[in-house]
Amino acid sequence: MTQLAALDFELPSHNVRPLRTRLRAVLLGCGTVNSGVLDGLAEMSEAVEVAAVVTRRPRAGKDGRTAWLTDIRDAFDTGPDLVIEGLPDCPAAEKALELAVERGIHVVSANKAVIARRPDLEVRARRKGTRFVYSAAVGGGVPVLETVIRLTSAGERIARVRGVLNGTSNFVLGLLEQGTGFDEAIAAAQAAGFAEADPSADIDGLDAAAKLALIARKAFAFAPDAASIPAQSLLSLDPGQVCGARENGLRYRQLAELTRLEDGTIDARVSLTALPEDHPLARPENEENTVEIVCESGLKVVLHGKGAGRSPTAGAVLADIRDLVEAGEV
Repeated sequence: MTQLAALDFELPSHNVRPLRTRLRAVLLGCGTVNSGVLDGLAEMSEAVEVAAVVTRRPRAGKDGRTAWLTDIRDAFDTGPDLVIEGLPDCPAAEKALELAVERGIHVVSANKAVIARRPDLEVRARRKGTRFVYSAAVGGGVPVLETVIRLTSAGERIARVRGVLNGTSNFVLGLLEQGTGFDEAIAAAQAAGFAEADPSADIDGLDAAAKLALIARKAFAFAPDAASIPAQSLLSLDPGQVCGARENGLRYRQLAELTRLEDGTIDARVSLTALPEDHPLARPENEENTVEIVCESGLKVVLHGKGAGRSPTAGAVLADIRDLVEAGEV
């Protein structure tokens, strides 16, 4: 078993301070996810006002009631109550989240890499009485974190969480099963919009490890260093090995696992595992995610759905925003 490095993580009690009736929001980024969020917010205009949208390049001809900006600090100067962060893993995203927390602004984000790396941001937000939520960072439209929170709030003690949490790896493995070469499979995943220009985070298991780190916070009140979670790269598999397994009724899947051990420590790992083709975790295709949550009471919950893409991820972000509005905390 690998000893995980734990990051400082101790959430204080959460006393959320009330804000104005109509929420002023700033969107950071307007790519695949946040463009969907922006469309959804148009249907919530009575509760949410979009004060500004930050994009890399100037955009003309947009709604005059919303400022379209290229500077994040200018957007913060519009006086938002909520920052909706949809940037890639980059220094600008990390600095923006730091600034939001520092200024006491609520945060909704899907940026699993930054959030996994910086558990202190969530802790500091709590101390300021602001929300820092990231349901969309794990599972997209599959309510993984929400389900873990509901179970622990109901008194369940979680024993294990394991699942397929990365759509790019599914897509690539599916093509390898059909005899496609690795380079061609990666190119096809990029063309389909599942893989980034640099697909290493998905292929090497780093994306799944970051998601495990976030699940561990909610399931075990423990913040492992995502970089210390062992992760097996798809590059360690020979395409013929994947194809041969399929012919024998097995399917390779990138499995992300968290297990509470008898001594109370947490084991986390991302591995490539050949599963019987009728196993629930062998069934997800392309961007689909499947997650099993097992409690010490014997209760088992299986979640399945689309884990990536514009609609499911934007829907998860919008759900976080609705929760804040409906709770009367904004």
